[in-house]
Amino acid sequence: MLRKSVGSLMLLASVYASAGENYFANEWDAKGLLALEGFGGTAQTKLTQDYPGGGDYVIQSKSGTSVGGGLKLGGESKNYRLFLSARYHEVEDYDYVSTIGVEVQYLIRAGEHFNIFLGLNGGGMGTQTTINSVEYSTKNPYAGGDAGVNIDIVENLGVELGLRYNKAFYDSSEIGAVDYLAEAYASIVFKFTGDY
Repeated sequence: MLRKSVGSLMLLASVYASAGENYFANEWDAKGLLALEGFGGTAQTKLTQDYPGGGDYVIQSKSGTSVGGGLKLGGESKNYRLFLSARYHEVEDYDYVSTIGVEVQYLIRAGEHFNIFLGLNGGGMGTQTTINSVEYSTKNPYAGGDAGVNIDIVENLGVELGLRYNKAFYDSSEIGAVDYLAEAYASIVFKFTGDY
């Protein structure tokens, strides 16, 4: 039954893609996208541990710097962009912070080679920190949004400049959780069309 379902979905997707190829190429100017990103900003960290008498207490809660890079793979139509993203964040007091997620952007066309975007994103955030030679790791969902501009340099190359906020959802007793990441970023975006 699973094989039939997968086969049906693949057939439906291929029919839809072939039927919509000319429509998207002519009316929506659909493109595949590959983006390389660099960013910097602030991370609000929450390092907590259980209190022997019950409950928990914060052993460290502070804002620190966050810098890093990432990769985004997706597509663009006339009014939307959709990405799968993976990022590595260097955060103070952490061995690493990484995020993997999905992002959608609504494009407000301000010109032939320029648009403003508003976006929503979500996914998973993994962290690791070492306290007194003990490593603590967390994996939690996150959600957030971004806003910025896209500028086409040439037909197949553009730049994206934006601000992004990601809030993690975690248990307050977790040691090493990150509360949120607030970052400014710049991406070089390679665009691939049916002409290739």
